[in-house]
Amino acid sequence: MERGTISTERLPDGTEVMSELELVRLAVPRRTFTISHIEYVVDRIKWLYKNRHLVGGLEFEYEPEVLRFFIGRLKPKAAGGVEVNWDEKLAKAFKNEFAENM
Repeated sequence: MERGTISTERLPDGTEVMSELELVRLAVPRRTFTISHIEYVVDRIKWLYKNRHLVGGLEFEYEPEVLRFFIGRLKPKAAGGVEVNWDEKLAKAFKNEFAENM
């Protein structure tokens, strides 16, 4: 769950209100997962951080007036020198590295 700019509403004139802090929350229900499940998630998050150069940005494809973070839809966009189809390249890199585990 993202907590930051995307979780806030736009100003009435359509201006984006930039958050001072961008956070992502990973909620894990207690007594549902084993330590090996958590280690797997940590390993994949570390992989994503190591490959962050492959990740571009997201923009709204559909943005309702209220609760945009809840029912809006996002699509990949070019950002920081990364091409628009960065999601496909990221998925390909993941498959190349973890194909035997899939």
